[in-house]
Amino acid sequence: MPLPNLTIIGERINPGFASSKALLDAEDLPALQALAVSQVEKGAQYLTINVGDKATGRPDFLVKLITAVQDVVDVPLAFDYPNHSVQELCLRTYRPDKARGRRPIVNSVSELRLDMLDLIKIRPIRLVLMASERVENGKELPNNTAEEVAQTARRLVKRIINSGTGLTIDDLIVDVSLCPVATDSENQTRRAIEAIKLIGRDPELKGVHMIVGLSNLGIMLPKVALDGSRLSTKLESAFLTLTLPHGLDTILGTPGRDYQMLPPDDFVLRGLEEAIQLDGFETLLRIQQLYKK
Repeated sequence: MPLPNLTIIGERINPGFASSKALLDAEDLPALQALAVSQVEKGAQYLTINVGDKATGRPDFLVKLITAVQDVVDVPLAFDYPNHSVQELCLRTYRPDKARGRRPIVNSVSELRLDMLDLIKIRPIRLVLMASERVENGKELPNNTAEEVAQTARRLVKRIINSGTGLTIDDLIVDVSLCPVATDSENQTRRAIEAIKLIGRDPELKGVHMIVGLSNLGIMLPKVALDGSRLSTKLESAFLTLTLPHGLDTILGTPGRDYQMLPPDDFVLRGLEEAIQLDGFETLLRIQQLYKK
């Protein structure tokens, strides 16, 4: 069921999914077009285009795929590459008239990849900002606390708004990063939730958008919880329940999933809330209680 004010970027044209990788390896454009149409019909407002290593090894295929997808859907596209030259190719191929004039998303810019800002010279864009890493004294460092994530987001937003590119805060989407909860012994899920809350109440960041790769959360978990619900979808709904009220408004995910705002006594929501208050292995044990007697 669609949730109000939640933007879904369809993630399935991506070699990270076995079925999609097979289509990309075969360069099966009609099947990839069908996959694009299916995601839009299920509620995707954007579609990710990610062909993996083919982006540099077979750039001609990337061009053909972008063109083929835009021939069958009218939603804007999101290009998920850290490579400047690949992003440039994507943006030069992209046709705004095929997306009702709407801008594509470049995923992503970080303090390590500020050269990506030059892409605005090609065409108007929106940007995903990676707030999970920072540059300090010339060194690349991971952000290990919610405060570090929020501070990095603030620096990136301020720098881009003042860069002279014409981008506004409404053009920016902060990615706080989300890991599989099944392996989260370092409180990364708690960090993501706390960072969303910090960014959401920061007056300097009012109007900025926030995104997570939501389907990362349930990777490696069984399909069914002890209460009989579909565990990954319920976990994703639990995460949304905890973060949508604080400003998360965009997900990279699989359209068509039954996302819901869960009641406080929901079995999976309670489990996730309790797990993120614990540390280390205790967090993993509490998650296991969602599917193990």
